[in-house]
Amino acid sequence: MTSPVGDDDLMAWIDGRLSPERQPVVAAFLSAHPDVRMRLINQAEQARALAAAFAPVAAQPIPAAMRIDAIRERRRRPGWHAALAASLLLAVGYGGGWMSARQFMPASAGIKSLEQEATDNYRVFAIDTPLPGEMRPDNGAGLIRAASIRFGRRVAIPDLRRSGYRYAGGQLVATPHGPAALFLYNGAGSTSVALLTRPMKIDKSAPMAGTRDGDVGRVSWALNGMGYSVVGARSPEALHPIAEEAQRQLSRT
Repeated sequence: MTSPVGDDDLMAWIDGRLSPERQPVVAAFLSAHPDVRMRLINQAEQARALAAAFAPVAAQPIPAAMRIDAIRERRRRPGWHAALAASLLLAVGYGGGWMSARQFMPASAGIKSLEQEATDNYRVFAIDTPLPGEMRPDNGAGLIRAASIRFGRRVAIPDLRRSGYRYAGGQLVATPHGPAALFLYNGAGSTSVALLTRPMKIDKSAPMAGTRDGDVGRVSWALNGMGYSVVGARSPEALHPIAEEAQRQLSRT
């Protein structure tokens, strides 16, 4: 008997540690509880923003004055207590100042963030059958208009029928780096892919590259200040031709 969804499952979903066996159970639960789904998305975005903000601090080497061999050496000298106290104050002052400066720096807004945002939104919306009412196939013109206004540039929805996928709907979604446009496509059977696009603060031009996040493959790139990520429950190699077709069309916009 399948156990009910608990806090451990939800925390694992946020951290990307959910086991393959629990993924369909949690996906069905989140589909039935959109308020919980949105809360988890916000928590996941906050966790990634904090991790990105403090990653450089964690990567910093231990100050020389705080290393064990240096402390041992000072203890052999007269007056080592005062010297150690001074070293501690210096280290704390350095670390505190660095931490204070880092907390006001923006989280990374590059390709890695883009592909994770695409993955999170795909996992939220691709499991909904049918899609939410506002994500209709006939909403393309309104979505293009709204996204173009938000982004300050013309947005286009790629036609992926040659790749075997038909546009199913889309909407503007929130990310830690501003609004993004999410386009969903249905393929043969129950397959689906999504394309997420938004303006890039960094990585404004980046070559196409494929990655994986568990059962989800991603192919992402950036062109002329706009980032794009095609995601789906397929390998990155299988998604590459779809991404190339989208890139071919988008490069003309």
